[in-house]
Amino acid sequence: MSIARVALSSISFKAAVPSIAARSFSAAAVMQKDVVQDLFIKELKGYKPAPVAAADESAVKELKLPAAPAVPEVDADLSQQLAAYDAEPEEATQ
Repeated sequence: MSIARVALSSISFKAAVPSIAARSFSAAAVMQKDVVQDLFIKELKGYKPAPVAAADESAVKELKLPAAPAVPEVDADLSQQLAAYDAEPEEATQ
């Protein structure tokens, strides 16, 4: 067999067989941990709120509502004011 024939047959064989892309998976990707999330959860579990001191409660002021407004006085003599208004002459504007 000549070298040309071997080269030709290997080229034709590679062209006939389609290349198959094989994907592999790795267990290392599953083992990666989120360091920031782990640190955040650790800090949340370790958090203990400080007790409220008695001095903090005295800082609150007592609620005092403002005084109610006075009721406006209505003139009892409305009929005289209406009669005076009706007696005024009408002004025409041009």
